[in-house]
Amino acid sequence: MTFPFFTTPVRHSLRIALPGLLAAATLHPAGSMAQTQPANALLPNTTELELSASGTVQAQPDELTATFLAEARADTAASAQAQVNALVGKVTAASAHVTGVTLNAESYFVHHEDGDARQNRRPQWVARQSIRLTASDGKVLLPLVGQLQADNLALTRLDWSLSREKRMELTRKAETLALQDMQQRAQAAAATLKLDVAFIRTVTLEDENMPRPMPMMMMPRAASIETAPPEAPTGMQDVTATVRAKLVLKPAG
Repeated sequence: MTFPFFTTPVRHSLRIALPGLLAAATLHPAGSMAQTQPANALLPNTTELELSASGTVQAQPDELTATFLAEARADTAASAQAQVNALVGKVTAASAHVTGVTLNAESYFVHHEDGDARQNRRPQWVARQSIRLTASDGKVLLPLVGQLQADNLALTRLDWSLSREKRMELTRKAETLALQDMQQRAQAAAATLKLDVAFIRTVTLEDENMPRPMPMMMMPRAASIETAPPEAPTGMQDVTATVRAKLVLKPAG
């Protein structure tokens, strides 16, 4: 059985939805609605039904990101910054020869640390910058990651995540599943109450629109130690959408 859609526009929001959300139903008799919400007063012998439902799809992440930290300490700010710039230059030069790798130089920070005679530590300047490398193929990025670790760059984070394009595609599929689930729940609720669905008053779609990375913290390795490149196993990721709707039910027949 199908039922007509009301002309009220669909509203979208960006609230994070959790997988496996159970449906919640609230019934509003026509009389009480007419008293509390005159603008949305129901027709006689009708009842408002509120439903929430969800849809979830799974997929392998398709984007690997490695984050490095270049850091240097020196007696002058200029010297510390020059050393950091040289490290970042190594990353830029190395990544330029690898097809399919995108480099983003991010936060740059310089500050002065006071000395501590009790710890035999003299005053010094500290400079650091983070560099992010992204690729869709781990076999392309991981050997480069190992090379940069050997060049004394600290690998602080290694993440698999869904690319923006892939997440948008999966979100549309999850929204379709959520809407289908809402329709089925609405029909089941109406049948149980011996009512029919007259129309849908409002629909709100909510989806998890931010990437959910799978972090794998990596320890830096000494330049003198020859080891294999780091590994980054992948796992399935969920994309979930939730729909909340208000429907108007009428007597059956």
